Amino acid sequence: MSEATEVTETIQQDQSEPAAPDGAEEMKVERGDDGEKRVPVSESIRYRRRAQHAEQQLEALQGEYEQVRHELEQTRCQLDAAERRRRIDQLLIESEAIDLEAARLLTEAAVEQMDGADVDEAVAQLRQRKPYLFRRTQPSSGGPLSPRLREPAVELDEAAATAVASGDRRDLLRYLRLRRSQS
Repeated sequence: MSEATEVTETIQQDQSEPAAPDGAEEMKVERGDDGEKRVPVSESIRYRRRAQHAEQQLEALQGEYEQVRHELEQTRCQLDAAERRRRIDQLLIESEAIDLEAARLLTEAAVEQMDGADVDEAVAQLRQRKPYLFRRTQPSSGGPLSPRLREPAVELDEAAATAVASGDRRDLLRYLRLRRSQS
């Protein structure tokens, strides 16, 4: 049972059963000429102390309530941040990020600047702006300086024909290397 309900019950019990002052066996309630209820001074002091005590307990409970409410808000914010971080990590892993930590920091910064926190959009934008943070999904077709791709069998036959025709040791070694790499 909480302190507030205990205080309320104590006051209700005291109000239903008036206590007799010291030295008196029974107390009578008198009405004055103006119709107001008169209560002995000791009884009034006792009720005032109880009321002050109840007010102090109420203030203490309100302070505790505010503190718990503040802690709850902080916990909710931390939970939201952890969930967002988990979602960012999941999307970055699916996008094959090379440097996960750098990509996460850049994505979190982008999400904080957005009006609506859309993690999917932030990862897509990061992939477009900084493609070097991600693995390439399509093989490169080769640049102007890359070697031309040939069929291995044709290349091997050409190397053999060149080695026989020239009789040069370098051509023979090239043929042997190609044959070894294909087996």
